[in-house]
Amino acid sequence: MADLKLEVPATDEVEVDTETLAAIREGIADAEAGRTVSVDEVRKLIPQWISKFESQKPR
Repeated sequence: MADLKLEVPATDEVEVDTETLAAIREGIADAEAGRTVSVDEVRKLIPQWISKFESQKPR
């Protein structure tokens, strides 16, 4: 299984826009509150996400 951690040294500053930072904070709060989904559940959801994305493409 691939390690999905970003290899960015803690000393490097990364510019993030306000909207992205808010989404990151929301995700961290959800994880800390236990609102997570197992890897197996995500694997089941991926085909639905792909189908939804594909149906939004202009034809």
